[in-house]
Amino acid sequence: MLVSFYNNTMLKRVHAKTVSQQSDEQLMVIYANNTHHAQRAFAVLYERHKGPLYRFVLKSINNETQADELFQDLWFRIIQHKDNFNAKQTFTTWAYTIARRLLIDYYRKQGKRYEQAFDESKSEHHHESTGHYQLPEQVLQQKRHAKALHKAVIELPPDQREVFLLFHEGDLTLQQIAEITHQPKERIKSRYRYALKKLKNTLQVLV
Repeated sequence: MLVSFYNNTMLKRVHAKTVSQQSDEQLMVIYANNTHHAQRAFAVLYERHKGPLYRFVLKSINNETQADELFQDLWFRIIQHKDNFNAKQTFTTWAYTIARRLLIDYYRKQGKRYEQAFDESKSEHHHESTGHYQLPEQVLQQKRHAKALHKAVIELPPDQREVFLLFHEGDLTLQQIAEITHQPKERIKSRYRYALKKLKNTLQVLV
């Protein structure tokens, strides 16, 4: 099989590096092939992506308990389908495709459409402290800005909101988002552009 041949070829290239130096795709190949470093490879991969993936799931459903369950299910699916991973595809595209399918299934079971229920905000990690001392007034202003941004993102149309979160929360490229959502890249670029325009207009009062 072509996928197996490609993965095996990549596997031969990884021995010169330590596991932690491998790319995401190389780590998945190591893990899928059950090599001596398989568990270490999975641990590194998990550490790299657990934060962004969890925040994407959490902000997609706005329910911490359900997000925890879906997050565990997501990694179970990754483990379960490791043999289907194609190293020609980026790990992030593959993982977020699985995450999106889980969210669609989650809302379908509740009798809702994913697009209708997808209503959370941009990641709070963009507003975390830089480690410098901040005056109470600065902290209060940041909280006001974060709250305004939260509200502005919620009010975006669902398709624009999804692209915005995948881009900023998942750190995905527009091309990857197009692959995940099965939409033309130009349409994704348009949705992102409109999302930024609407957010800018909404938040103009803070500038």
